[in-house]
Amino acid sequence: MITQRGLRTDDRPALVALLASVDAFTDDEREVALELVDTRLARPEVDEYRFILSASDEPAELAGYICYGRTPMTQSTYDLYWLATSPSFARMGIARGLVAAMEEEIAREGGGLIRVETGSREGHTAAAHFYDALGFERTAVLDDFYAPDDDLIIFTKRVKTERDVSFHEMDEAGLYDAAFGYRDYGAERDFLLACAREFGEREVKRVLAWACGPARHLFAFADVGIAGIGADAGKAMVAYARRIAGPRRSGSAEVTFVRADLDEKPKVPRASLPVDLSFVALSGIHQLGNAKDIEKHLKLAASLLAPGGVHVIEATHPSDLTAAGVSHTEWTEMVGDKVIDARFRMHIERMSPERVVPVSLEVSYAVKGAPAATAQKPQPSLRQDGEWFIPDLAGWRAIVGAVPDFTLAAALGDFNVEVPFEHQSAWRLILVLKRV
Repeated sequence: MITQRGLRTDDRPALVALLASVDAFTDDEREVALELVDTRLARPEVDEYRFILSASDEPAELAGYICYGRTPMTQSTYDLYWLATSPSFARMGIARGLVAAMEEEIAREGGGLIRVETGSREGHTAAAHFYDALGFERTAVLDDFYAPDDDLIIFTKRVKTERDVSFHEMDEAGLYDAAFGYRDYGAERDFLLACAREFGEREVKRVLAWACGPARHLFAFADVGIAGIGADAGKAMVAYARRIAGPRRSGSAEVTFVRADLDEKPKVPRASLPVDLSFVALSGIHQLGNAKDIEKHLKLAASLLAPGGVHVIEATHPSDLTAAGVSHTEWTEMVGDKVIDARFRMHIERMSPERVVPVSLEVSYAVKGAPAATAQKPQPSLRQDGEWFIPDLAGWRAIVGAVPDFTLAAALGDFNVEVPFEHQSAWRLILVLKRV
């Protein structure tokens, strides 16, 4: 299991090894990074440089770390100084989790502006795309700052006072919501809108989320005045989404929830259709067990989408079905006094020749600092077992090619319209289909 914690004196050798393993850093950069470590260790009572580490229990190994702190002579601005992850834990969400933890700490302190600087040379390209995907804005560029053709790029992001993650009853839907609370729904909304601008031909006024789950994406759309429809096969999940929606704040657009599977037409008022943008997030598409079922879903999605609109599918990267991929992840979320542990596994050793693989998700929680008597009581938990059909890119092209109303406009590798599937930093397969 991977957990987050603060910096300890005995972490220095592991940090030296971690920095040495990251090819993007120069020797000078590694030296400066260690200077900040030493400053913190020498004066732990001063929080000029704060550290959050992600560490693996078995084997005991440092997966990554982040260093940040308040910007001198400002009231609520923070600098993100260093962010590094071990290549051994690539594409496991370590960096995203560290940034989310930093943002949560900043939110608890009243919110503020985060500033991060990076270069434009080839070794820093992935870092720039990473910050783009997390919703940071490219605020300024200083040409040739580090060296000829190596510009300084300044990113900024504003953190709200409170993290927009809440959940109610500790039922399965609430546990699922809490487990995936690390996702930046506002940034992902902006990415989906960017897909519509880049590859579609419609202004987005209404969206449809298939397999919507707790519907956090739809709430993010509603916050910017875009109405939405959420379709999910689970009765409990739809009821949960309606509960947490509550009375929407002034200025938010309407969100409607219906029960419908991926191959079932949602029963909504005719005036709600067609939509301008639809999507299936978080590998939900893989619930469909074969190419014909996905083809059926695409034909249905096309029938509900206006010409020029786009349908976006966030799919699992095909390389994760190989020995070199990421088939098993564990993470921990902290929400208030609750500690949520989650484990997801694709059992690739049992994959069929048709690329159908058994999957499992387990989520449990405990109350931090609870009395022993309370801690010993059985707590609600979530376990989901199923089978996913995960095509490779050629398989996806064949499926889309069988649906006359769609063309494959793009195959992306991250939540960034500029990162193609073939890019070395690609960790998802995101398909953008245009309605013709």
